[in-house]
Amino acid sequence: MRLMEIIGKAEGGMKRHYISLCRGLIDEGAEVFAICNFSEDDTEDLKLTGIHVIKFPFSKTIRPFLNIWKLIKLIYYIRKTKPQLIHCHGFKAGFFGRMAGWLNGTQIPLAYTVHNFVTFGRGKIISRFIQVVEKWMGEKTHKIICVSKALKTSMNRDMGIPEGKLHVVYNAIPALPAANGNSSIREKYNIGDNEWIVGTVARLIPSKGIHILLTAMSGILFKCSNAKLLIVGSGPEEIHLKKLAESLGIFKQIIFAGNVSNIQDYYASFNIFVLPTLTEGLGITVLEAMYFGLPIIASSVGGIPEWLTHEKNGILIPPDNAFALRIALQSFFENPELAKKYGWQAKQDIHEKGLSESEMIRQTWAVLHES
Repeated sequence: MRLMEIIGKAEGGMKRHYISLCRGLIDEGAEVFAICNFSEDDTEDLKLTGIHVIKFPFSKTIRPFLNIWKLIKLIYYIRKTKPQLIHCHGFKAGFFGRMAGWLNGTQIPLAYTVHNFVTFGRGKIISRFIQVVEKWMGEKTHKIICVSKALKTSMNRDMGIPEGKLHVVYNAIPALPAANGNSSIREKYNIGDNEWIVGTVARLIPSKGIHILLTAMSGILFKCSNAKLLIVGSGPEEIHLKKLAESLGIFKQIIFAGNVSNIQDYYASFNIFVLPTLTEGLGITVLEAMYFGLPIIASSVGGIPEWLTHEKNGILIPPDNAFALRIALQSFFENPELAKKYGWQAKQDIHEKGLSESEMIRQTWAVLHES
């Protein structure tokens, strides 16, 4: 089968999912045309596995003439490559990719993977517009894959997509290399063995709630001189977050690590993992933290409660609630055995329920094959 996989600007779990899926589809015997705008290194890695890569940046803003030109270019690529199925990822690529496939007029089956809640943080008018667009495009789409049950429910209830078109395929837990112990990261940042590291891994954008984590930690770090907050990731909010840490008087106990290539070593160094996100399709970093057996505190949003059970294998908190987060952190600081118990249970649960890359690819391939 000749597949066209289309994605817009993507980072983190969505990008990793797309890359591993494209590679896996090649192993399944498909011919894959990747329409994306990744870095040169990522592009070369895709090409080395036999994937045909077409660099295609989507515009960040609504610009009618440019968007029409992008649509024409996509139709051109569809006619040139003649895919037997078009599979889109994310709202923007999902709209343009499916629209191009529909306008092409050759009745190519269309598939769409939903990674996030696309109306979050938008005004009523824009949200309503998105709902209308998703419902209209959904009528022309053969199969829609959601990375969590929460997203499936939202697509059915909020976007009016019939349940029969919706399928849940969880993101796989990436096959990370073995960690180099926890000493390498502690040595790098001069953190003692007796110091606690509260860690998070996230793109630094408002919806990840890192500002809430800083506020919650401010009440703890003043009392606990042997604690550090280690933030892995980068993004447009980084400067704002650093200024917030300074204004809270805790900047010296905060480490902004930026993007890293050895993420497994950072997970191994954490004592507690926190994801105070305001919205989340699935929360792949929560699954990674579970894999490493970490005590986890995370917002009860999106697909996260499908993996974390409150006071069984972690602590779930309401989103945008610094007080609840502080109380949860204090409970782990004051009761290390409880934290250890939750971490152990999280590791057991992810090994029992977690999806391997091969299983995720198999399930996705099965859905696409039905299209």
